[in-house]
Amino acid sequence: MSIKRKVSIVVGLAQNVIGAFATVFAFILYHNFLGIQAVLNITAKDVVLYMLILIVFGLLSIINGLFLVNEQ
Repeated sequence: MSIKRKVSIVVGLAQNVIGAFATVFAFILYHNFLGIQAVLNITAKDVVLYMLILIVFGLLSIINGLFLVNEQ
């Protein structure tokens, strides 16, 4: 396995993990688990916008990571 392939797999897995964390954090933010909205000083009307941004970022990151791992 070449060094380029190894780096591609490591970066792809890192992107998958970051995307998964962003998506999970979006749902934690939406459901206000442990009062995270108050800690981050986010109003109720802005939660949906932040959730949308986090989910889109997370899904794009996961898709890109999967492409890197599979070398598409």
